[in-house]
Amino acid sequence: MSNNYRESELIKRCIKGDNSAYLELIEQIEKPLINFIFRYIGEIYEAEDIFQETFVKVFKSLKDYRPTASLTTWVFTIARNLCLDHLKYKRRHKSFSLDNVLKEKDENVIYFKEINSGKNTPPDDTMEKQEDEDKIRIALTLLTEKHREAIVLRIYSGLSYAEIADIVKAPVGTVKYRVHEALQMLAKKLAEMTDKERKEDIG
Repeated sequence: MSNNYRESELIKRCIKGDNSAYLELIEQIEKPLINFIFRYIGEIYEAEDIFQETFVKVFKSLKDYRPTASLTTWVFTIARNLCLDHLKYKRRHKSFSLDNVLKEKDENVIYFKEINSGKNTPPDDTMEKQEDEDKIRIALTLLTEKHREAIVLRIYSGLSYAEIADIVKAPVGTVKYRVHEALQMLAKKLAEMTDKERKEDIG
């Protein structure tokens, strides 16, 4: 049975008011979606509100859904638009923060792991690990919105380049380059932060 068929049947059941179908849909995408929203927004309570708002919008719009993209891509697109609206509002009423990211497998993710390898950090040193994660969180806030978004969608949420391309309305090649460019910028920010710390320790 194809994934498209399963999604189609699930949507039909949701439209008919099948509560078990609603739960199945939420469970299917809950973890990657809340991770994406949280990393994008940076505040867990705000992320939970947007997560709930996303599914309210999803359920209201299901009858209009057309399978030109996967269900996952469609839901992430709704969530992304809500995140962007939220950040625009926050920008008018103050700044925002973003938390740490990461996990996956392709040349860009391997590159990120090299940036974040923690070569001098003992595996069991929780404090050092937390400090590294805090540095990443701070460095991410210094990136442009599109570069931060690229890292969060690809590396933390684990979406494919094709899925991200559908969400951000850009060619796959552009998305792949944007992720790599974002990682280079992140590496530079982390290096600058480390260099500054060393100078402060010396002086």
